Amino acid sequence: MAGTDDPETFGWDRIEGILQNDGAITFRMIPVDRCAQIEERLTDIGCTISWWDVFDGSVDEIRTASQRLLKTPCDGLDLNMPSASDGPAIYERAQVFMAEHGVAPYPTQVLSGAIGDAALAVLTEPNDGSIAATAFAYFPYNRHSTHARSAWAGLVAVREDMRKRGLEAFVNAQVLMNAVDRMGADRVQEFARTRNIASCRMIKHCGLSRRSDVRSGIAQPAEAVSFTS
Repeated sequence: MAGTDDPETFGWDRIEGILQNDGAITFRMIPVDRCAQIEERLTDIGCTISWWDVFDGSVDEIRTASQRLLKTPCDGLDLNMPSASDGPAIYERAQVFMAEHGVAPYPTQVLSGAIGDAALAVLTEPNDGSIAATAFAYFPYNRHSTHARSAWAGLVAVREDMRKRGLEAFVNAQVLMNAVDRMGADRVQEFARTRNIASCRMIKHCGLSRRSDVRSGIAQPAEAVSFTS
């Protein structure tokens, strides 16, 4: 979906048009003292926004934490890092898995890196190839943004019977390392709701820290079903 980290420059006419046509738009890295104003503008056009806390980390912070996490075996599972040269099947399977586990999946063109650097990690069972966990990272900002070299990581999903084994942190650390070492990100961001204590704890474990100065979220028409819980 479309997104902006500078709604005034992007333009509220464009924002309203996107909400009418697409049903959603993201607001990223918004200073906390501007959030109330955005909420008021959205209310005026019959829309609402769900905010997330923003976590981010530097290259050194991510490397230190993620290298430690990746030393732990991932329960005998196979790690797959598909690329644009792979066929669509692995992406379709990952999308279905994410959707079944409460995560709104991204299009294949984004997941595969066909339209920009990206890293998709898929943990699978060695015996039957069934998916146990996923995570993803890419660059969501264009070259005009002050966050152009900041990657975003997320889409972390773990099969219910595989939870509480550290797979969330392992698969997340895998895409974070790809973001900084292969994709060349200067920083990496992740978003989580304050009430999602487990996700917040996992993100911090991977070397990212919560920022108190900015928030991010998805705006939708007031009657729409939220993308995430």
